[in-house]
Amino acid sequence: MDQHHNGHKSVLRYLGHAGFIAEYQGVRLLIDPWFYPAFLHSWFPYPDNRYLLDTVRNANFDFLYISHAHEDHYDERLLRTLDRSINVIVPKYRSKVMVKRFSELGYENVVALDHKESLELAPGFTVTMYLDTSHKEDSGLLLDLGGFRFLDLNDCNTPMSELPRDVDLLSAQFSGAMWYPNCYDYPPDVMSKKVDTVRGDHLDTLYRKIRITGAAAYLPSAGPACFLDPVLEQYNDRDATIFPHWEDVSEEFTAACPGVEVVRMFPGDTLRVGERRVVDRYPGARTSEDLAAYRERRRDEWSAFYDEPADPVSSGEIEAYFAKLQLWNKRFLGDFAKDIRLVADGRMWDVRLGRLAERFVIEGEEPYDPEYTLLLCPRTMRAVIEERIGWEEALLSMRVGLHREPDVFDLTFMSLLRYGNQPAQTMQMLRERQNTETIERDGLRMQRFCPHAGEDLTYATICDGVIECPRHHWKWDAATGECVAGGALPLRVQPLD
Repeated sequence: MDQHHNGHKSVLRYLGHAGFIAEYQGVRLLIDPWFYPAFLHSWFPYPDNRYLLDTVRNANFDFLYISHAHEDHYDERLLRTLDRSINVIVPKYRSKVMVKRFSELGYENVVALDHKESLELAPGFTVTMYLDTSHKEDSGLLLDLGGFRFLDLNDCNTPMSELPRDVDLLSAQFSGAMWYPNCYDYPPDVMSKKVDTVRGDHLDTLYRKIRITGAAAYLPSAGPACFLDPVLEQYNDRDATIFPHWEDVSEEFTAACPGVEVVRMFPGDTLRVGERRVVDRYPGARTSEDLAAYRERRRDEWSAFYDEPADPVSSGEIEAYFAKLQLWNKRFLGDFAKDIRLVADGRMWDVRLGRLAERFVIEGEEPYDPEYTLLLCPRTMRAVIEERIGWEEALLSMRVGLHREPDVFDLTFMSLLRYGNQPAQTMQMLRERQNTETIERDGLRMQRFCPHAGEDLTYATICDGVIECPRHHWKWDAATGECVAGGALPLRVQPLD
């Protein structure tokens, strides 16, 4: 039953990025509020939404939902200022990381919901959790506001086969949130092609989500961030990066999804849900940003990065760090072996990972050619080695430069860096690799879940002898299962008799 039939007030207020306030029958739910810089003081909301900070800090909310632990969703500085008695809804991850974090912050009422588990917040107001069911710890939330179904996927990739249907409004990422390819040292022509491919793949994934959910309307959200530290200025180039603004891709979207209404909102705007959707514009809402002025307003915040410790890291510290990381992930690594190089402030360390040399950190020599080289400034390096941040956050900060030879994605190595400090995730990756479930399609029997990120290949495209994953667009030869684009992991595939 629509809101206009039942007479209850149903409102969705946009806070910028992936933040919302949903209100129904006087019950208020705060979603992913983000105001302070993320990832080593590098990411800032675009446009600036700080004028809404007091609205959030001083308001009363009945419920709070935080989708995942990335700092542009889990804004700890803000969360430390909210009422600790609020009912917190978090995804039920294997690592239990969200429950632990909120407990440490002193929140008293935390409910962890499993995949497709629902919770009634008020009569007619129900939320249902949707997890990325692969090793990746991410979530979205389906809100039912008196019959109006709002699916907030932010940057979550729930498998296509698990997405809900009959959605009235979908909010999901259209812009990238990844260091690849822009942090790699590709020549300009190669970079340009890779950026175009990633942007195209990203939009294609969004179109699929819209078609599968049957969304009548789409609300662009969850990006892009902007970078105020002058050192990172190049990542604000909307043409040369995977971080476009909505206006850069809106025409492509309209062509791909004709008939899908676009609900364009800016920080502070309110959507009244009723017989027809009405957006009330917030007086003085920022619709774009003069980055020079924004940089000046936030100088204390982005420059705080340069107050972090920058003492040189020693070989012993690097050795101890990687020894611990490998010990935690022993079963995941198996017989893995890789040579990598860390470069910081003119110093160089060659690191041998896996079952190789006993002494595996060598400084200042060039005994072998590394497959991956990571260039960091001493501050970033120290933050990682001291475990104040993980590699995932360091990479997202865009403060790490990358080179790989050969130019092939190594899932085991990158997963060790990204998820190694949460071994629950790497163990799930191990289970995914060992999963033997198959599907039959187009004269083929093949493994059901993508070996890269666990997407359900029921929705794969199979054309001209190539199988393409709908999530990250890896491709395999349908005859041999050899990976021909994306990485190096084969796909188990055989022709049906």
